[in-house]
Amino acid sequence: MPNRIFVLVNVLMALSYSVIGMLLILYPESAFSQMMLPSSIYAYALGGLLLIYGIFRAWRVYVNLKDDGDDDEFSHYEEKK
Repeated sequence: MPNRIFVLVNVLMALSYSVIGMLLILYPESAFSQMMLPSSIYAYALGGLLLIYGIFRAWRVYVNLKDDGDDDEFSHYEEKK
């Protein structure tokens, strides 16, 4: 049960980072970005970083779910027979 909660939180965070990154890229002149960032160049840069980080987090969730069937944490180091 706690594993499902962690997966849900990680998926929500990945989506949040990606959506905020896309919003900063699409609307660099918005009130939020004007209040927080000195120019639109920073909005594009931060939006790109957040988008990449959101995709990375989503990929990590996918990999962890795919490898969830392994019993041992270090089973990928063992030699296949």
